[in-house]
Amino acid sequence: MSKILIADSGSTKTEWTLLEDNLVVKSLYTEGINPNQAKDEVIAKMLLKTELRSWAPTHIHFYGSGCGSAGGKAIVKSAFDAIFTSAQITIESDLFAAARALCGSEKGIVAIMGTGSSSCLYDGVKIVEQRPSLGFILGDEGSGAVLGKMFIRKLLYGELPKEMTEKFYEEFPIDKDAIIARVYREAYPNRFLATFAEFIAQYKHQAAINEIIRENFNSFIRSHLSRYTNAKEYPIHFTGSVAHHFSEEMFGLLRWNGYVPGTVEQSPMGGLIRYHQHNQK
Repeated sequence: MSKILIADSGSTKTEWTLLEDNLVVKSLYTEGINPNQAKDEVIAKMLLKTELRSWAPTHIHFYGSGCGSAGGKAIVKSAFDAIFTSAQITIESDLFAAARALCGSEKGIVAIMGTGSSSCLYDGVKIVEQRPSLGFILGDEGSGAVLGKMFIRKLLYGELPKEMTEKFYEEFPIDKDAIIARVYREAYPNRFLATFAEFIAQYKHQAAINEIIRENFNSFIRSHLSRYTNAKEYPIHFTGSVAHHFSEEMFGLLRWNGYVPGTVEQSPMGGLIRYHQHNQK
């Protein structure tokens, strides 16, 4: 009996789905798995805390952030080999997952906009061009982490409307020193900054917030989309929580700059399920 475990992992969370004889039978969420942020033994310990091993998959397809390089794939593969000793395991990047899920067998440009961001040009089978992912300090244009960073900077500089600032501190009981500590001295500052994306979305039509949304997405267009060969000839598809919450703003900027908006999916899992149902191994 074929039992295919599919995982789509970003920096914040991992979505798992088990196909048994081509039917979805189980699913769950765990924390994110990123080999740039955790070693194989740490990942293995996290996996042991879940019920995943009891699902006894025969095949595992793991798609994750940080898995675009051979080194990243090796770290995750080592962790999975230690837990799932009888399964056939394939490790691919989260960007490849998005391309398979959103483009299927068609050509297109695919972008992930979640905690971090990344993008590629897909020819219907493989990624043919890809922009480097530099993390939220040097890159991650369009991401939740960068949006959060821009918002927090304006907040702490006192550049946001009073009502919005008061509402923020009601919802997030945290002061400047605590914010600085979370960003500079604690683990996963990108996740912390990205947690403010939903709050920002509530005020996206206010001038101060609309300004940072436009600046963030225009940076993504300049640094990523404009660099692809014949980019304006392909539909541009998005996945991720930020793309979901700000699709109207993103698509407006795309049209303004002469690009072709494609589709938006909050998660690529639905497309991955369809792909692996038709490719049962």
